Amino acid sequence: MTKPARQKVWDLPVRLFHWSLVIVVTLLWISGEFGGLDISGEIPVVGFVYLSNMDIHALLGQAVLVLVLFRILWGLVGSSTAKFSSFLSGPSRVFAELCSFLRGKTPQSLGHNALGGLMVVALLAVLAFQAVSGLFSADDFFFSGPLASLVSSDTSDRLTGLHKQSFSLLQVLIVLHIAAIFYYLVRGHNLVGPMLSGRKKMVAENREVAIAPWWRAMICFLVSLGGVYWLVNF
Repeated sequence: MTKPARQKVWDLPVRLFHWSLVIVVTLLWISGEFGGLDISGEIPVVGFVYLSNMDIHALLGQAVLVLVLFRILWGLVGSSTAKFSSFLSGPSRVFAELCSFLRGKTPQSLGHNALGGLMVVALLAVLAFQAVSGLFSADDFFFSGPLASLVSSDTSDRLTGLHKQSFSLLQVLIVLHIAAIFYYLVRGHNLVGPMLSGRKKMVAENREVAIAPWWRAMICFLVSLGGVYWLVNF
């Protein structure tokens, strides 16, 4: 039996971004909800190093900001399926796909469909807010974000509260995202496999995917890393 034709859809930068984000957000949830991620030990040349759970949480939050900034840049100059222009649609198409989805169908596209694209933007927006508000957050005893001293205590308290509340919204989006993946899976469409291999079964909307060069992704990452480093050391 001939296997169905598959084509390249997701480039390596998109896949690395996706799975790095999964790992970092999971560690952020553990460090924020349960703690216990303290690190201590001897490092050659550097010497003894101790990082508290909240130090780790802050560094992970900065890593999220680097990843989000990278994805925004890659959404502008990356491969064709990574670009926002390839999956952001108007309200009419989003509504049409939502109605189709609710009728038990699974809207297909080469990369993200309109609903998937909307989820990408929502997740990036909430993650960006989480990361930025965390920079200004502080508690009364153990932790102060790298930019907390730039705002008043009242402002820092408000941002700390919003930082905690927006995590609930992030959890809702993640649950919806995972539920959609399982829904597609039971309908015979594996969305996880292509995010691992980069390839998926050809769909009716068959077109060539323009893969951006690796050096462009490296520049986007270095710009994002440098921007966050400058911001937290402002």
